Amino acid sequence: MQLDVFPNPLVRARRAFPYVVLLQADIAAVGSDRIVVFLAAKAQFGQVNSRLMPVVELAGREFVLLMPSITNVPLKELRGPVGNLSAFRDRIVDAIDWTFLGI
Repeated sequence: MQLDVFPNPLVRARRAFPYVVLLQADIAAVGSDRIVVFLAAKAQFGQVNSRLMPVVELAGREFVLLMPSITNVPLKELRGPVGNLSAFRDRIVDAIDWTFLGI
């Protein structure tokens, strides 16, 4: 489901980026890959450009959505969602608009 959060399937990167967020709309979920973006603990950053890298909350902790790291992963690698960021949809859509459209 769009905006579900999963453990990072890239084991080597999991320490720095513990989670990924599924950005791809359910209606566009075709093929074997899904578009995701990494989450990193806000504590790793000083000031962040909240428009490009919005701060979200998961399980009582603040994370930064790293739009510059948007990528794709095989669907079979996304197992066991640990949360959903629908409550932050407006921030996330704003970051997507800023990243791709500059608006």
